[in-house]
Amino acid sequence: MNIRPGLNINIVVDVDHMRETIDVWNSIIHEIREEVLIVAQTDPPISRTRLGQEVVVTFLDRSGSTSHRMGFSAIIAGFIADYELNPSVKVQALALREGGEAEEYNLRMFFRLEPPGNSGLAISIHGKPVNLIDVSIGGARFSYERSYALNAGDDVALTIAIDTTTYAVKGRILRTWEPENEKIRKAIAMASVRFVDVEAQLKNILARKIRDIERELRYRDTELAG
Repeated sequence: MNIRPGLNINIVVDVDHMRETIDVWNSIIHEIREEVLIVAQTDPPISRTRLGQEVVVTFLDRSGSTSHRMGFSAIIAGFIADYELNPSVKVQALALREGGEAEEYNLRMFFRLEPPGNSGLAISIHGKPVNLIDVSIGGARFSYERSYALNAGDDVALTIAIDTTTYAVKGRILRTWEPENEKIRKAIAMASVRFVDVEAQLKNILARKIRDIERELRYRDTELAG
């Protein structure tokens, strides 16, 4: 991994898939001791109650022609109350034990886009198309026919269609709920799904598609405003 002392990092402490929130705190690498990183304590500080907890360390890799955000898992291995930056300066620090190989990581995984019907982005569940309400790198919300009989906690087989290419993805239903319109409740229900074990390459393809749609929607809004 292309990491070194002095590198600015982001530590992903909590990912809440139900609320679709992510807690990211900034830090910097002070020292690398074999597979242990000594990094600055964050602000707000990471609590000692998190000792042994797994986090994700992300950083920008600028080694190539373009920058990529990379991430790897790590375990909070210890807290250092008086780490010596130099003979006259001591600071609080964390010891993070590397727990996995680095791969591309997207901090915008919960940015949600409401795609128009002709966006070139669609999802099917067990081969049956659903109506996308919004979508992110981490999952989607959609309406579906009640005959599908989906329940929270169900593992489902997804097909994500991006333009002319389809991708098979595992998913897990997070929750289901009824639409506000009473007239369609008997036939239609709503659900949210989390994408499970998505490969980094597909995450990047999906992220690019979402950015393209977002850019196109902004362009349309500008044209209408003009």
